Amino acid sequence: MRETLTPRERIRKKKDFLVLYKKGNRYRGRYFNLVYLPNHEAFSRMAVVVSKKVGNAVTRNRVKRWTRDLFRRNKDLLEKPLDLILVAKKDILEASWAVYRQEYFSALKYICRK
Repeated sequence: MRETLTPRERIRKKKDFLVLYKKGNRYRGRYFNLVYLPNHEAFSRMAVVVSKKVGNAVTRNRVKRWTRDLFRRNKDLLEKPLDLILVAKKDILEASWAVYRQEYFSALKYICRK
């Protein structure tokens, strides 16, 4: 398994975001909301959305780095290819790396069960 995050594994187009928000299922967690939808690619894709309400640029970038790191290192936990959008909540500032990681894994377990 490659632990890199290639450009094709990122959701970038507005059209893809709109389709996910309209047709996607939702997981509501303590620190983030996750919008997900099975895709027809051979790989999963992800996007991270962190509002300015969460904090300054340093804080927002840290959240994005943490999330991308978890996604790229644990791609194999997703049983089927999915498109994911992680929308961070303000409560994420209270979370340590270990707590955030645990919340992310519980979200993946929930998604894979459905």
